[in-house]
Parts: sequence; C-alpha cells; structure tokens
Amino acid sequence: MNVPLKNGTESIIVTALMALTAFWFVDAVIDAVIPQVECECGHLHVPALLASLFHLIPLIAQLLLIIFVRRLFRERRLLVRELEAAAAAALDEKARTDAVIAAVGDGVCMLDRDFRIVYQNRAHERLIGEHGGELCSEAYGEDPDTCGDCPMARTMETGEVRAGTRRLTSRGETRFLEITFSPVRNASGEIVAGVEVVRDVTERRHNEEEIRSLNATLERRARDLAANNRELEAFSHSLSHDLSAPLTKISCAVEALRELYGERMGDEGRFLLSCISEGGAQMEDLMDALLVLSRVSRKELRRETVDMGAMVSQLALDLRRSDPARRVDFVISPELTAEGDPSLLRVALQNLLSNAWKFTRNVDGGRIEFGSIDRNGERVFYLRDNGAGFDMGAVGRIFEVFQRLHDEGLFPGTGVGLATVQRVIERHGGTVTAHGVQGHGATFTFTLP
Repeated sequence: MNVPLKNGTESIIVTALMALTAFWFVDAVIDAVIPQVECECGHLHVPALLASLFHLIPLIAQLLLIIFVRRLFRERRLLVRELEAAAAAALDEKARTDAVIAAVGDGVCMLDRDFRIVYQNRAHERLIGEHGGELCSEAYGEDPDTCGDCPMARTMETGEVRAGTRRLTSRGETRFLEITFSPVRNASGEIVAGVEVVRDVTERRHNEEEIRSLNATLERRARDLAANNRELEAFSHSLSHDLSAPLTKISCAVEALRELYGERMGDEGRFLLSCISEGGAQMEDLMDALLVLSRVSRKELRRETVDMGAMVSQLALDLRRSDPARRVDFVISPELTAEGDPSLLRVALQNLLSNAWKFTRNVDGGRIEFGSIDRNGERVFYLRDNGAGFDMGAVGRIFEVFQRLHDEGLFPGTGVGLATVQRVIERHGGTVTAHGVQGHGATFTFTLP
C-alpha cells in the first residue's frame, strides 16, 4: 500500500500554524504602527514600540516550530518510504520462499511449541491431508501421549536436527514416511517452532523388499547352479572315463573280429562291423566335443593380448596338413589382436575354421576369409566362406547344442561346435551372429569387448 507524501493531517497542521503565524505577525505590526500614528508629539513612543517588539518573540518561536514540524514530517515520510520498501522486500522474499516450498516434492509442515500444525505445503497435504490447526499426533493418527517422546519434541528441547520414520495407514493404504525434524529459532535464538520435511519412501521400501526377494532367489539359483556344475563335472568325468572304456572295448572287439573272421563274414558281416566301428568313432567324437564344451564353460577366464591373425594362420595350416589334396584359398588379415583367453579363443576359432573347411568341401575354388571391420566404433571380427551356406529361416537354431541344419550323410558332425563358439564368445562378454545364403556360403561375426 502506497502512503502519499503529504497526508491530510500534516497539511492541516502546517496550514494552521502558518495562518496563526501570519495572524500574530499582522497583530504585532498593527500594535507597533498604530500607536506611533496616533502620537501627536512627533516622537516615537518607545515603550509601545518595545511592547510591540516583545510580541514578535512568540512569532519567531512559532516560525521555529513550523520549521521543526516540517522537518519531523519530512523524516516521517522518509521512514514511511523505507518501511514500505522493507515490507515489499519481505513480501517478495515470502513469495519466493512459498514458491520454493510449494515446488519441493517432499512434504513440509511447521509446528508450534504445542505441536499444532501451523503450515503445510501442498505435497504435505497430499501425503496426510489438510490438518491445519490440529495436533501433529491427530494428523498422523497417533496417541497424543507419545508427543513428549517423539523426535520433534527432542528437537525442540535440544535444537538438534533429527530423523525418524513413520508408518501411515490412510484409506486402507499403508505408506512409509521418512521425516527430518529441524528447529526454528527467533532473532534471540529461542526455539519457537519446528519444521518437518516428510518424504514418501513407500516405493523405495517395496523396491528394497523386491531386491531382497530377488537376492534370495539368486542365492537359491546360485546354489542350484553350483549343484548343476558339480553334476556336470561328474558327467564330464563319466564321459572321459566311464564311457570311454566301453567304447574302447567295442572298438577293440570290432578290430579283432575283422582280423580273425573278416574273410569268413562276407560283405554283409563286414558292412555291419563297419557300421559298429563308425558308430563308435562318432560317439568318441561327440564325447570329445561335449568335454570341450564342458571345459569351456568351467575354465577360469585369463585375459591377455592375442594375435588372432597368427592363430588363424596356424589353424589353417593344420587343416591343410590334415587333407593336402584340398585346394582352399585362405585370406587372413594380418596384425589382428584382441584381449581374451588364448586357449578359449583357439577353441572358438578352430570350430569356426573346421566348420568352414567342412562346408567348402564340394566347392571348386573354395575360399575362407578372416578379418575385421569397424562398426559404430567397435571392432567386429568375421569369418566368411563360399561353401554350402544355410537357410536363414533356421538361423535361430544354429548355435543350439545338437542342432544340425544339413544332412549328416553329406556333412557329418557332432552339432556341438557352434554352441561351443557361442559359449566362448559370451564368456568374453561379446556376441556372435551368423548369416548365410543356401548354396552361397556363410559368414560368422563376433565381438570381443
């Protein structure tokens, strides 16, 4: 509210004083002049003149009073301006404070010394409802007898900032509140009120409970996984020892039969012996592949810099030596390095190369390429061949154990090699993908973070 520089009272007082002063001045002049005019002697009447001059003293005092009063009114106007500016600044500050408190996501309320709620922001009203003028215990649905021992009571006694929790049940819904209690002091330092900052932590509590439940589930699964690993180790031991012995006996018996009775068996008998021998060899290959897969899954990862190009070159040389009559062009990019476990990466590359070597068997001018490309700042290794390829409709099964996409009579195998490749790459934190065109080759890509 703006106050005028001169209000009605000031104008009346100043006008009255000036009129009174003018009246006294005229009266003093008249009293001094008229006696002189009426004097017939032609001389000044000194006593009358002195009396008239004496009347000027109140006039001078009145003038001084007017000057003093005007100065007082001027100071009053300055004081009013300062008060108005201070009040406006206080209102602006209050508006800013109210806006900040209203925008705070946490609930804020103020309690007086009797623990009655004297202020709530909107967030606090949304949490517990409107309870202005009520006791804090009534707002939270608690026993008033507990107020003397609540954290806010101790805060008002000691002046310390405290924290606590409350469980609030309203409209059939239970909420968990986290509350910070702070004292409010006046200019002399006395505690006159308290402030509660209330945060709804219900969702966080539920998340923590869910995390605890998930951790318990993970612990159970970890125990189950450990048990499965022990079973897998037992299975691996059985494959390497218990099953290999019977297969060795079968193989030896077949060779003995072939040597002792081969001539008398005839073609049909020799064919049956050949089937038994091939079946045993296939079983041994499958056991070896499963053992490799088991070791890949259990082996401790040891990372170091691996020369991928040199490793592929050595594996390609081994394949050439295994079948010198084959004519396959190997195109291997030099100086390709990666961080990983050398023995595991060798297993993966050996399976990929053996796969490409096998499926280029019936291709004139077979070609196998190994290199890398940059994809969105990440190095991606690839192994490409121009062999039999595969139907992309079955690509989802290509890395599964015992899944085969080709006739075993044309391309024999265990169905474990690509599953082993995927296990190795995923253990390194990478991914492996396959793309093929039936009759036009296949490309396998993988990453090694």
